[in-house]
Amino acid sequence: MMQTQGRSARMERAFDQMTAEYGRPTATERFTAAGVYDKLGLLVLLALAAGTAGYISHNIGLVLLGMVGGLVFGLIGRFKPATATYMAPLYAIAEGLCLGALTALLATGNNGLVSMAIIFTGAIFIAALVIFRTGLVKVTPRFASMTMMAAFGFIAVIIASWLGVPGLTGAGADLVIGVIGVAIGVAFMFMDFNYIQIGEQRGLPAQGEWYGALILMTSLVFVYINVLRILARRR
Repeated sequence: MMQTQGRSARMERAFDQMTAEYGRPTATERFTAAGVYDKLGLLVLLALAAGTAGYISHNIGLVLLGMVGGLVFGLIGRFKPATATYMAPLYAIAEGLCLGALTALLATGNNGLVSMAIIFTGAIFIAALVIFRTGLVKVTPRFASMTMMAAFGFIAVIIASWLGVPGLTGAGADLVIGVIGVAIGVAFMFMDFNYIQIGEQRGLPAQGEWYGALILMTSLVFVYINVLRILARRR
C-alpha cells in the first residue's frame, strides 16, 4: 500500500469503499484531478444558476429549505461515496438556492455585495490551490486533526452568537468570526486538494471524481458564507 503523507482513516475508508463499489478501474477510467475540477466547475455553474433563481425570488423560505436540503444531500454523498454522482448536483442546486436567497437579503443597502462575494471566494480558492501545489502546505494527520478541532470550536462559537452571548454579536464580532471561518474553510480546501492528489496517485475509479468535487464544493460554500459574513457585517 502506498504510503502518502497526510492520509487519514476517513480517506482510507472512502478509497476502499469506492474501489469495492465501482470495482478496479481500467487504464482509461481512472480518477484524475482534472476530472474532479471539471466536475467542480459544473457544480459551480449549477449553484450559480440556482443562486440566481434564489436571488430573484428574494424568498427567505428558500434559505431554510436549501440549507436543510444541502445538509441532507451533502451528508449522504460524504458517507456513501457511490451516491456522490447524484448527491453532488443536488447539493449544488440546494445550496445555490439557499445562498442566492440569503445574498439577496443581505445585499439590500449593500451595493456590489454579490460580485464582491463571488470574486473573493473565487480568488481564495485559486490562491489556496496555488499554495497547495507549490508545496508550502503539507496536509499531515496533525493538520487534519487541528482543522477538525477548529471546526468544532467554530460551530460552538456560531451557536453561542445565535444565543446572543455577549461579545459575539455586532459588526466587530462578525468580522472576526468571518475571518476565522474563511481560514478554516481554506484549511478544509487543503485537505480536499490532498484527497484529490492521493486519489489520483492510487488510481481510484473515475466515478470517485464526483466525490472529490462534492467535498470541494462544500468547502467553497463554507468559505462563501463566511465571506458574506465579512462583507455584510454592517447589516
